Amino acid sequence: MKILPLILLFWATPQLVRAGQYMGGEITYQQLSQNGNTNTYKIIVRINRNCKSFAEFNPPVVWFYNNIPGFPHTKVFQLKPTQSSKQRLSVTKIESCIVNPPDICNDLYEFTGTIDLPLEPNGYLVYMTDCCRNAPQKNLASEIWNEGVEIVAGIPEAGASLTYHTRIPGTNTAINSSPFPKTDSIIGACVGKPLQFKIDYQDPDGDELRFVIGDPAGGTPLGISQIRTIGYANDYSLFQPFGMNNNLSIDPITGILSGTPAVLGNYTICLDIQEWRNGVMINIHRRELELNVVDCNAVLNAPPVTCTSKTVLFNHSNNSSLEYLWDFGVAEINTDSSTRIYPVYTYPKSGDYQVTLIVSNSIGCRDTIKTTAKVYDDLKVDFDFKQPICADSPMQFENLSSFGSGQIIRYRWDHITVRGSNNFSNLKDPIYNYTYTDTVPLGYSILLTVTTDKGCTGFASKVPFVYPKLNAYAGKDTVIGYDTPYEMPVIASPQNSYFWSPGSGLSDTRIANPTVTGGIPTCYTLKVWGKDSFCTSMDTVCIKYGRGPDIHVPTAFSPNGDGINDRLYFRAVQVQVTQIAIFNRWGQTVFSSTNPNHYWDGTFQGRLQERDQYNWLVKGIGPGNKPYIKEGSFLLLR
Repeated sequence: MKILPLILLFWATPQLVRAGQYMGGEITYQQLSQNGNTNTYKIIVRINRNCKSFAEFNPPVVWFYNNIPGFPHTKVFQLKPTQSSKQRLSVTKIESCIVNPPDICNDLYEFTGTIDLPLEPNGYLVYMTDCCRNAPQKNLASEIWNEGVEIVAGIPEAGASLTYHTRIPGTNTAINSSPFPKTDSIIGACVGKPLQFKIDYQDPDGDELRFVIGDPAGGTPLGISQIRTIGYANDYSLFQPFGMNNNLSIDPITGILSGTPAVLGNYTICLDIQEWRNGVMINIHRRELELNVVDCNAVLNAPPVTCTSKTVLFNHSNNSSLEYLWDFGVAEINTDSSTRIYPVYTYPKSGDYQVTLIVSNSIGCRDTIKTTAKVYDDLKVDFDFKQPICADSPMQFENLSSFGSGQIIRYRWDHITVRGSNNFSNLKDPIYNYTYTDTVPLGYSILLTVTTDKGCTGFASKVPFVYPKLNAYAGKDTVIGYDTPYEMPVIASPQNSYFWSPGSGLSDTRIANPTVTGGIPTCYTLKVWGKDSFCTSMDTVCIKYGRGPDIHVPTAFSPNGDGINDRLYFRAVQVQVTQIAIFNRWGQTVFSSTNPNHYWDGTFQGRLQERDQYNWLVKGIGPGNKPYIKEGSFLLLR
C-alpha cells in the first residue's frame, strides 16, 4: 500500500464574536379598564435578542411621561414588567430557491405588567432604553453621544444605545389600545434574491393601519422625556433606509416589504405604524426590527493551494445536509469525481485544475461553484547550521529550501521559546546570536517559514543546542618571592576542564589551581572548556619575581581612560597587606583601603585628580609576624 502525505485545506469562514444583543423590539399596551380618573393598562414589552450574544441581559424598565406640548413633563411613572415568555425565532421562509438558508436567529422575550395612569389630556410618552444594538448596523451612523456599554463575559464592551417607545393618546383624542403583531417572525434575506415579507399587525379597536419608515431612536437619559433620533450613515436616509443600491421598499397599506437586496449587511428598520380612526390619525405605534441580508450561495472561500503533496482534502462551510457532486478537473480521465461532503483526492501530477462543485437540496434548488486548485509537490523546506553553538557567538544558518515549480519569494525565521516566538530575520541565510546565562546546554527551536510565488507556504523546524559561555580568569598579574610557592587563584568548577601553558614552574598543567615556583618571569595562558568540550575561553596572567619582604609600586600611571596603565596596583612580596593609603602633596588622603587587592583609579570623591606627584604608604605583616611598613611616591600623568 502506498502512503501519501495529506494536505488539509480549510476554507471555512471564521466566526466572529460581536458586541450587541438587541435586534429589535416594541412596547404595546392594552386598556383594561377605566375607574373614575384612572385608566388601567396592560403593558407588553417585546424584545428580539441576538441568540448568539453573551452579553448580560437586563430586564426592561418602562417609563411614562405626560405630554405637555412646549412644556416639561409634570408626571412620571415607572413600571418593571416581569418576563412572561421566551421563544427562539429563526428564518423559516425564503421566497427564493436557495441552497444555504441564512443562519439567523433571535430570542423573543416578552415582559408584561399592569399600571394605573391618571387621565391625561395630552397622553403619555412610554419608553424603555438600554444598550447595545446588534453590531454593526450598515445604515446607521455612529453617534458619539449614543455610545453605551454592556457587560460581556464580565468585560465592558462599547456599543450603540437604543430606545423603544410608543405613545398613549390623550383623553381628548380617544381611549385606545395599540396594534399588536399577528405572527412572531424575523426577517432574513439573501443578497441578489427576491424578498417579500409581510409586516402583519392587528388593531384591537378596528383602526386602519398604515406603515411608513421612521427614524430609529438612540439612548435616552433617565428623567428626559425628549426622544433623540440617530442619523443615517452615508448613502442612507429616511427615504432610502436600505441605501441607493438596495431595491427594497414597504407598501404603506399592506405592510409588505419587497425587493431584491443588493448589499450584504444588517439594516435597522424603524416602523411608524399609524392608527387611523374615522379618517383621522389618532396615534403612531413604533416597532424597530433588524433586516439581515446574507449570502445564501454555496461558497468556497479560497482556492486550494498545496506545494508539498498531490493529495488535497476539500473542506468548506456549506450545510452538510445538502447533496454534493465534485469534479476535480482532471481532463484526461472521467473518474475524478465524488459525492462526499468533504472529499479527499490525489492528483496524478502537479498543475492547475479547475474544480467544480454542484450542491442541491431536497426540493431541487441547485448552485454551482468553480475554483482553481493549484497542486504542486516539490516544495522542500530545510536548513542547516554548524555545531557547536556557544552563547554570545554568531550562528550562521544555511538555507537548503527549494521549489522546482516556482520561486520562493519570502523567508521568515523565528526563535521559539516558552514565552512565544521572536522573528529575528527575513533573510535567506541569516546570522543569529544566542544570548543567555544558563549553565547547562539548552535546546532552542528554530522555525523557518517560506512562501512561494504560487501562494503556498512550507515549514521546517530544528532544535540547535546552545552551550554555556565560559569566562576564563587566570587572576591578575602579580609579583611573588623567589622560590616561594604561589597558588593560581582560579575558582574551579567540576563541569570544566583546564590547561595551562607553558608548563615551566607549574606543579600541574591540567588543574585549575597549580602551584608556581621558580624565579623566571613568565606569562601563563589558561584555557578552559566545558564538560561537552565544545565552548572554550582563555586568559593570561604574568608572574614576576622579587626579593621579599617588599611592596612593588609603579613610579607612574596615566588614568586617562585609554585602557593602558589606567590603574595603580600594589604588588606585595611576602607581605600580608593590612592598609594602603595615598596622599597628595598637601598631606590629604585621597585613597585608603584595607583590601590588598584594591587599586587606585586616580579619582577622589568622584573627580579625577590633577597631574602631580603623590605619596603612598603600605602597612602589613612580614615574615615571622613582624610589622612591615613601606612608603614611596609616584607620578599621576594626564
